[in-house]
Amino acid sequence: MTAPRRELLLEAAAELFAARGYHAVGIDDIGAAAGITGPGVYRHFPGKQVLLEHLCDRAMTRMLEGARSTPAEQPDAAAALPALVDLHVRFAVGERALLGVWAREQRALSDDVRRSLRSRQRAYELVWREVLAPLREDLSADEVQVTVTSTLALLNSTALVDTKVPAGRLSGLLRAMALAALLSR
Repeated sequence: MTAPRRELLLEAAAELFAARGYHAVGIDDIGAAAGITGPGVYRHFPGKQVLLEHLCDRAMTRMLEGARSTPAEQPDAAAALPALVDLHVRFAVGERALLGVWAREQRALSDDVRRSLRSRQRAYELVWREVLAPLREDLSADEVQVTVTSTLALLNSTALVDTKVPAGRLSGLLRAMALAALLSR
């Protein structure tokens, strides 16, 4: 019973933080959204800050693990790049609230947690750069970095846009835009 309740609390916190912002959400709000009293949240998490840390860690862990496995599964860069794009698009569309929390609420984290997450984010971007570089020999290493970082920002911004575009169509649009941004000469 502990794991499912923790998961409900994390999901509720993600939805609320994404919709209203970390500072506008209280423990009572999170508890009510998960079907328990606010003080009941403390049986699972010591506070709202720890919920935010778990959510940001979850977002980065999922993305980094997926990215690191992609080149092994797709050793050809021409196949690995669309696989990385698909990974990020699936996350952007399927985990909009979690991505929104990641994109907007990092400033509410402690400096140590933020540094750790940024280090993992750089590792994530490095996978992308290593895949893109052989496909874009016309770009310097710095230009590859800008291209990757800007493309990821484009994809991440989707979590901040209120849209009625159906998930399948949104995925297709994002995939096409990301590949165009990465491969356009």
